[in-house]
Amino acid sequence: MADDKAAYKLGDEVHAWTDLQKSGAASNPAVQPMPGEIADKVYDRYLKTFDYPIPQTFDRESFVGGSSGGSGGQ
Repeated sequence: MADDKAAYKLGDEVHAWTDLQKSGAASNPAVQPMPGEIADKVYDRYLKTFDYPIPQTFDRESFVGGSSGGSGGQ
């Protein structure tokens, strides 16, 4: 077996990617603003999330069947 220093540790790649993201070293220096119409739609969608209360519990079955939100494809 390889020594401990050369051994792969679970999560090393994730930490490397998140460190890169935090540092901004690979970020695009060009400013890319969001067009006003799109920003308005994004904000409207965000506001709609407050129209419904957050349930105290979630029924596991409501997550089965992909993104259809139905009765599991039945």
